[in-house]
Amino acid sequence: MTLLGLTAATRILDKPLPIKVFLMMLGTLIVIKRPDIVDKKNRVQSVSTQKLLAQYDYVIIGGGSAGAVLGNRLSEDENCTVFLLEAGADEEILSDVPYVASVYHTSSVWDFKTEPSSNYCLGMNNHQCDWPRGKVLGGSSVLNAMIYIRGNKRDYDSWAALGNEGWDYESVLPYFKVSEDVRAKELVDSLYHHKGGYLTVERFKYNPPIVDYFLDSGKELGYKVHDINGANQTGFSYTYGTLRDGLRCSTAKAFLRPASKRKNLHVSLKSFVEKILVKEDGTSKIAYGVLFRKGWRRYVIKAKREVILSAGSIKSPQLLMLSGIGPRDHLEEMNIPVVHHAPGVGQNFQDHVGLAGITYIVDPPPEIAHYERNKLTTNFTEIRNLESIQEMIQNSSGPLYSLVNGGIAFINTKYANKTNDYPDIELMFSAASDNGILIASAYALNSKAATALYNNITGDVQAFTIFAFLLRPRSRGFIKLKSNDPKEAPAIVPNYFQDPHDLQVLVESVRFMEKMGRTPSMRKLNARLNPNKMPECSQFDILSDEYWACYAHHFTTTVHHSVSTCKMGPINDSYAVVDARLRVHGIARLRVIDASIMPHIVSGNTNAPTIMIAEKGADMIKKDWS
Repeated sequence: MTLLGLTAATRILDKPLPIKVFLMMLGTLIVIKRPDIVDKKNRVQSVSTQKLLAQYDYVIIGGGSAGAVLGNRLSEDENCTVFLLEAGADEEILSDVPYVASVYHTSSVWDFKTEPSSNYCLGMNNHQCDWPRGKVLGGSSVLNAMIYIRGNKRDYDSWAALGNEGWDYESVLPYFKVSEDVRAKELVDSLYHHKGGYLTVERFKYNPPIVDYFLDSGKELGYKVHDINGANQTGFSYTYGTLRDGLRCSTAKAFLRPASKRKNLHVSLKSFVEKILVKEDGTSKIAYGVLFRKGWRRYVIKAKREVILSAGSIKSPQLLMLSGIGPRDHLEEMNIPVVHHAPGVGQNFQDHVGLAGITYIVDPPPEIAHYERNKLTTNFTEIRNLESIQEMIQNSSGPLYSLVNGGIAFINTKYANKTNDYPDIELMFSAASDNGILIASAYALNSKAATALYNNITGDVQAFTIFAFLLRPRSRGFIKLKSNDPKEAPAIVPNYFQDPHDLQVLVESVRFMEKMGRTPSMRKLNARLNPNKMPECSQFDILSDEYWACYAHHFTTTVHHSVSTCKMGPINDSYAVVDARLRVHGIARLRVIDASIMPHIVSGNTNAPTIMIAEKGADMIKKDWS
């Protein structure tokens, strides 16, 4: 379709398109008109099985947020050969468009679910939360909300205090910076940022006017609007993302495409690793290769130097256990020969549990021009039209460059020490009027609850939504095998609210929202809490702690920050899986390098810290083999 034809069609059809039609048209026009997105010359090509080497210096399992970084950095040495295995395919062109992350449920996922619970996810089918993870080159950096947050200085200092030398904040900051190509003008000269790295960081291109009201309300409550990745974390901020010219910058795009022509880097897509191979040499156990399946055949590839496991916080412990490395009793129960007793594999599981879909209805204030009054917020359903496609394809602008998230805040509840700059809640502000509906769909909230909560947010009603999540949960869950079949998903038990303090802090975040609603900026909008209730909690007053605790039990949400299932720690910590150089205790030439090694979760989104871990891990490997 030509742009002239698209313009004519827009005049005829200005209502929202069915999602499948919208995505088909958007994808078709990207192929025709946006070669920068297609990027055919630089896309990673999967090596044919005929060209596989029998042995590589490094074999990397997983091409996600960590594995893609490792593939690039280790192949910088022309004298080394690197083999990167990814179970999924290359990222789809639609994943580049920020808006699509909110409406498109790609097939490039591990479609995990938590085990049924009587304490959380009660509003979901079978009391199970959906937990999609990236099964694609670039991993979950292809699916996520692109938000770039590093966490708090105290997080890393506490890692070091546990006996993990070299993981304090001053030691990890250079590895955050080396990746970064910051393009936001206000950050370019900051000591905390860097220009010229592989990973571009920008503001989202499109933000509706209500975002400024969010930030102003924060200032009115005494919080600074500043760089939350800089000297201090507590405060409000515009959302910065892993974006390049407004489009998603996954780790596949950032790190692997620039390395795609290197002859010493082989990438094998749609390659499912079933086992890490370990041999005994006297008193030592040594990882020497991997067994993987591609199509109908199985292959063994050997590692001359190391096997590096970067499959993420769910797949990494699963693969270790399938390979005989894990808790002895559990392996024997699964009829898996015990190679090495490692009781911490799959344990110490942590995640940022949250409250989602908390919606405030607003009225456009008089100072907004009449023609912009319906654009105070963004209706993500309404912008699914031909005009938005045209604006993006022709002008590289418009609401398709936006995400539901419109601002970030790190705030203190009454449980936090305000003088420590160690906030206990992160708030994400959504400028999408229909975000409650989108979230209900994304988290598979049952239709009865979704309808009851949002049946009044229709048509011209403008609203915004707040997502609150707990930064440092005390509860701990676990990952276990259901069988010794590599194709079967593991049992995921997050144990949300196992420690009652977690629920108390989360409920207290609602009190902050109430204060925010009373600020002058929010009063200008006549902001008021959506009066609709969660049906199963309707017996409680909507302003009460009891209501919001009930809400949390039913509409339990995750921002997919699962970590810590192969924790880093010294040898005297029986539950530590890897040491401070990310080497697996008890198995030579095997490392785990991904979010699973975090001793405890960071205070913020986990993608940027995972990339940092991979940068530091690659540097360690190079030094160890120099």
